[in-house]
Amino acid sequence: MALISVSVGLYVLAYIASYVRYPTLGQELEITSRWCLWIGALISIGTVLAGLYAYNTVKHDAMSHMAMTNHRNWALATASLILLTALWSFLRYRKHKNWSALFLLVLLIIQGMVLATAWRGGELVYRYGLGVMSLPQAEEVGHHHQK
Repeated sequence: MALISVSVGLYVLAYIASYVRYPTLGQELEITSRWCLWIGALISIGTVLAGLYAYNTVKHDAMSHMAMTNHRNWALATASLILLTALWSFLRYRKHKNWSALFLLVLLIIQGMVLATAWRGGELVYRYGLGVMSLPQAEEVGHHHQK
């Protein structure tokens, strides 16, 4: 999903550069951002498949199950929008059409969704401890280290 974030940033820079005195730079940034979006969309398929595998195999309790389902739903919606936007980008490219402010707005929405999904995934690991090895049991309260 990092490529999607890179793509969004490059599209924003391309948009700005095309209106400021650097149209050539804007075109180069657009090419790079287009490739990042397309590759990121393909990679997101594997990411979703790995997430679905984890969703069905990681041991969890009822509370963490709700958080896992929430993360899964966000991930599926985000990945779907990424794939649709990549397809939209590809079709516009094939028809030699320039991208629009609406396209940029959709990318910014995707960026927000990627961040929200990633935060929920982080919560699964750091708040619920899913997918990590358990910590060793402390032998005594506040044991002392050797000096």
